[in-house]
Amino acid sequence: MRWEHWSILHINILIFSLMVCICMIWVGKRIQNSKTATVIGYFLGCILLFNGLLYVVYRLQKGYWEIRFDLPMEFCDWAMFVTVAALFTHSRLMSELSYFWVLSGSIHALLTPNLGETFPQLSFFLFFVGHLGLVAASLYIVFALNLIPRQGAILRTLFYSEIYFVSALVLDFLIDANYGYLRFKPSKGSFLDYLGDWPIYLFSIQILGISSIIALYIPFLIKSKTLKPNIIE
Repeated sequence: MRWEHWSILHINILIFSLMVCICMIWVGKRIQNSKTATVIGYFLGCILLFNGLLYVVYRLQKGYWEIRFDLPMEFCDWAMFVTVAALFTHSRLMSELSYFWVLSGSIHALLTPNLGETFPQLSFFLFFVGHLGLVAASLYIVFALNLIPRQGAILRTLFYSEIYFVSALVLDFLIDANYGYLRFKPSKGSFLDYLGDWPIYLFSIQILGISSIIALYIPFLIKSKTLKPNIIE
């Protein structure tokens, strides 16, 4: 049995994901800046790390691991690293990157998963635990740890995003890979199908990414102007 987009299973996962995110925001607001919030943050970081490690072990054990597919060069890999760093260290830069990268990029993996196997295969659970965990953790960082984006967050995020973009694109051509889907689109379909052919969709990704980051920053900009001018430092 293979994965199908927008099947009953997929829709149920999306509903469950939405419930988890709402719960994460609700809980986060009530334990904000407390010791409990910090401990739960460590726990979430450990889950993300363990899930990522288990995925590598799974690929190795199955004999699937290849340099073209399994280096930590997917965009979600970088999003996972900065998210875990934010949970463990409370770094403002890492929290900004986590918030913008996950909610503008990694979230698409839940909407259009690039999966070869479905429930109840281990790869199915690893995929959704990893990606739903990223979305939930990025929200937790904002609402429980109160690590909100600061002034200049958009430019910082765009700078580091371009570092990923260039690094992944160069590596893709060097080793005949497709990290970040920068050489061709996922075979199972994704939002990239609506952004033109290669290389046009590479420019479309840039425009969509910038627009998404600005949209994600607007609530904090409005809040800072409504409450007090220096809430975003």
